[in-house]
Amino acid sequence: MAQQDFSKKKALLIEDMAEARIMQRKMLTDFGFTSIDIAMKAETAIELLRSKSFDVILSDYNLGNGKDGQQLLEEVRHSKLIPNTATYLMVTAETSIEMVMGAIEYQPDGYITKPFSQAVLQRRLSKLLETKERLYKVNVALDANNFEEAIAAAKLVMKKYPSLIGKCERIIGESLLEIKEYKKALSLFNKTLKSRKMPWALFGKAKSYFLMGELEKAEQNFRQLMLDNRFFVSAYDWLAKIQVVQGKPEEAQATLIEAIGRSPKNILRQMELGNISLSLSDSMTAEMSFRRAVFLAKYSCYNTADVYLKHLESLARISDNGPLLPRQKDNFDSTLKKVHESFFDDPDNKAKAYSYEIDIYIADNDKSTAKQIFEAWISEVKSGSATAPSKQQSSAYAKSFGS
Repeated sequence: MAQQDFSKKKALLIEDMAEARIMQRKMLTDFGFTSIDIAMKAETAIELLRSKSFDVILSDYNLGNGKDGQQLLEEVRHSKLIPNTATYLMVTAETSIEMVMGAIEYQPDGYITKPFSQAVLQRRLSKLLETKERLYKVNVALDANNFEEAIAAAKLVMKKYPSLIGKCERIIGESLLEIKEYKKALSLFNKTLKSRKMPWALFGKAKSYFLMGELEKAEQNFRQLMLDNRFFVSAYDWLAKIQVVQGKPEEAQATLIEAIGRSPKNILRQMELGNISLSLSDSMTAEMSFRRAVFLAKYSCYNTADVYLKHLESLARISDNGPLLPRQKDNFDSTLKKVHESFFDDPDNKAKAYSYEIDIYIADNDKSTAKQIFEAWISEVKSGSATAPSKQQSSAYAKSFGS
């Protein structure tokens, strides 16, 4: 491996602990980096990534209060704040399955575990940057969503650098799926699997079958991947999709529960489990999933009104069978407060929140308070700041209020 010239590379170091920050900055300076920006928390890092471009991002997993390293990586991937040409190295002192599984889902370019020596960090960065340089044209094409060009560039890299055949085949296969060349993608993944049992190739093969509408073959391959590699939690999500399409929501629910047991910090998976559980009238499981989603949403890029409103809905559906327990009522009030603080200016959100709150008070046999909330809702409808209740809702409430 040739010696890397770091002098023209721009680095972003994200670390909340002063001692580690000083040590890592010195290491980067010793390697030859002359441009090093520092962020002590995820929010500062996001601001820097919005305004500058970096070749290397070295981010700790634990970042104190606020977003952690996984949530930061989740946001920068979601918002496309870092291009494929950049190198993202996750630094962690943790080895918990929850951390490893969660972070893997957002695919950093690599990990390094504390404590590490200067030599180890230099070798890791040198290797990652060398690979990025060899794949530069491929990654530029991917950043531009030019998948045909990415495929052509990857084929050239494979000829020049045989050690990158696996990476290039994966890029080509995923690019073929993006341009809906499913049969070609399937052929490539099968070819790879004949020579090397790579989990990503089996995942690609299963996705190819799914996208071709061959659900039984897709299911068979996703299940095989789940047996072979516990780190491919995405296989559970795709299996659940198949089960929903097949009209087997109970099986989809069980699949997602198992996936969340392996990687609980994925908010979208929690939301999907909650939605499926609501469709099954399993309000208890739905509430648990949406409550976890509410907890995760605070520092997530998926911090949307739907997360909180779904939690309120699940508690309202629990109340269909009787008054909420004190703990459940506290959870309802806490989530309702967040809706009022952040999402109450939207007429639809306001209407949903009012309806769930009315349901809770009716279940508690507090018809007076329920009626007051309904009257406040109607007042806001008249002022144009809330969506009107449906005829079915108005009829049900009138019956409950005895009017």
